[in-house]
Amino acid sequence: MVNKFCGWYGQVQRGAQSGMTEQDKVLQACDVFKNEEEKSFTLLHCWNILKHEQKWHEACANKKQKTSSNSSGVPAQEEGASQSTYASNARPDGRKKEKERQRKGKNPMSPGENLYMDAMENLWVKKKEVEELKELKKKERNDERIAIEMKRLQVKMDAEKERCDLQREELELRKRIEEEKWK
Repeated sequence: MVNKFCGWYGQVQRGAQSGMTEQDKVLQACDVFKNEEEKSFTLLHCWNILKHEQKWHEACANKKQKTSSNSSGVPAQEEGASQSTYASNARPDGRKKEKERQRKGKNPMSPGENLYMDAMENLWVKKKEVEELKELKKKERNDERIAIEMKRLQVKMDAEKERCDLQREELELRKRIEEEKWK
C-alpha cells in the first residue's frame, strides 16, 4: 500500500503546480489514492518514516526517468545528488553477506574480533576441562558405589553361607540325637 501511495505521490510531484507546499502535495496524493484505490490511505505515518530512509532513496534514484530528450534508460539522479553522495552513504552489507564473506575467508578478523575469538576459545577449553573433571568424579563415584555394592553382596553371601552351615550342623545334631534315641 505504501508503494502504491508512493507512486501516486510521485505522479503528483511530477505534475505539481508552482506554489504548492509539500503538505499540499501529500494531501493531493492522498485524494488521488482514495479516488483510485477506493479507500483512504491509512499508512501515512509509515510513509513519513520510509520516505527518509536510504534504501527508499536508492530505489527512487534507480528508477528510470521517462523524458523525450533522454531515452537511453540511464538511471535518474535526484536533484543536487551525485554518485559520490551515495557512495559515501553506502549501506553496510547484510548479515548473510557478511557471514558468507567470513566463511570464504575474504574478511580477515579485526584485532577486537581476534581478542573475542581467543576469549571464546579459552572459555571452551575451560568448559571442556570442567566437563572432563565432572566426568572423572562421576566415574569415581560410580566405581565407589560398585565397590560398596560388591562388599554388601559379599557380606550377604557370607551370612547366607554361615546360616547354611548352622542349619547343616543343626540337622546333624538332630540326626545324632535321633540315632541315640533308637539305640
